[in-house]
Amino acid sequence: MAVIDITTEYYQISLILILAAFAIPIARKVSVAEIPILIVLGILFGPVLGIVQTGFAVNFMNNFGGVGFGLLALVFILYYESHNISFRVLRRHFWRIISLDTVGIIITALVAGLFFSLITGAPFSVGFLFGAIVSPTDPVTLIPLFRRMRIKEDISGTLVGESLFNDPLGIILVTIAIVLVAPSSNYVALFSVFAHYVGFAGGIASFFLLQITVPSVVGIAIGFTVIYVNKLLNFENFVVGLLLGIVILEFTFLEAAGITPFPAVIATGAIVGNFSDKSIFWNRESNFQQSLAFLLQTVIFLLLGSQITRGDLFEYALIGFALSLVVIFIARPASVFAALGISGRKGRGPPINNRIRAFFSLTGPRGVVTVVLSTLPYAVGLNTNNQVLITWGPLISVSTSFVVLFSIVLQTIYLPILSDRLFGASEGSPDEKTPRSNE
Repeated sequence: MAVIDITTEYYQISLILILAAFAIPIARKVSVAEIPILIVLGILFGPVLGIVQTGFAVNFMNNFGGVGFGLLALVFILYYESHNISFRVLRRHFWRIISLDTVGIIITALVAGLFFSLITGAPFSVGFLFGAIVSPTDPVTLIPLFRRMRIKEDISGTLVGESLFNDPLGIILVTIAIVLVAPSSNYVALFSVFAHYVGFAGGIASFFLLQITVPSVVGIAIGFTVIYVNKLLNFENFVVGLLLGIVILEFTFLEAAGITPFPAVIATGAIVGNFSDKSIFWNRESNFQQSLAFLLQTVIFLLLGSQITRGDLFEYALIGFALSLVVIFIARPASVFAALGISGRKGRGPPINNRIRAFFSLTGPRGVVTVVLSTLPYAVGLNTNNQVLITWGPLISVSTSFVVLFSIVLQTIYLPILSDRLFGASEGSPDEKTPRSNE
């Protein structure tokens, strides 16, 4: 029986990889971004035809390697994408990105949580947990989408920077939200220690600083160390394997310590991408990571479509669509305008015009981190016998899957049109190096 089960799983994996390959020429033929094609193929071969088993997709996404394929893939995707972080853009728009990643995600969580409670009848503490889960935006979707659009680096760099850094901040916010519902959970044990000694507010500040500062310093130190050691020893082609091992080690060590590993992974990728000597071996490392990240992205979006059941499609699709509209057209604009207003009042960073504000407010697909986080409420509920999370956890998970699905499909369709309408060919052009005076 075990042999049959293993064989079935290999069939499923092989089919997913084959579907991923076919999605690219299909997308090219119909002139649509590949992401919605991948999700639609996942739904077609998953719940509709039953070829990719829903149980396999859910288990592979959430339990592969003990942590889930989604989380493990996200590590490598963030590592590669941080190669392309522009320190010039970060310096220029630092306070804007910080405001979007703090004020922005809190307002998103509050607004989305309020509407979740109103629509489903859940307590607001549960609604806030849902809002915290859907608060991070997704670099996995944004980066390939921006490559297809004529978007100036200042605009795309700010949004990608926001999405890269709000993943760890979103995880911290979810931890705080779980404290409100299940304070005895082992998942929030580290936060509970801080709160015990310095109070709830002090615990939030201390926990936040620990989760951002420690992994960032670790990642920066590792990035420069790898570059220095490579100059001494010259790993040549094996620099690829070296960095794969280091990224996995960062993830494993920090996860075991109860610290989010994403700032470390992002910091290491940014240092390697910006400060390596650009020799042929570093270029090969970058090309390999690009291919790996692209493959992992395609599998993730196929699994996202495959893990939705037929029952979910009929029972929760309408609720999910309604919540998607709330997140995209109410919560996101409210958070963006508030965050940009605060950063603008401080006079830090270049001015920004209303067209860019509008584009920012309608750009924010949800993705891998949100899907992975959506599995936590029910799991924590089972571990702590918390009836609130056991009751509402499945609805949070299913609703979140639809929010991710609809936000990706809708925004990959309308963002290129919105970009052309707001910016035309000149302001959005990546060839335009000098920012316009009214930005």
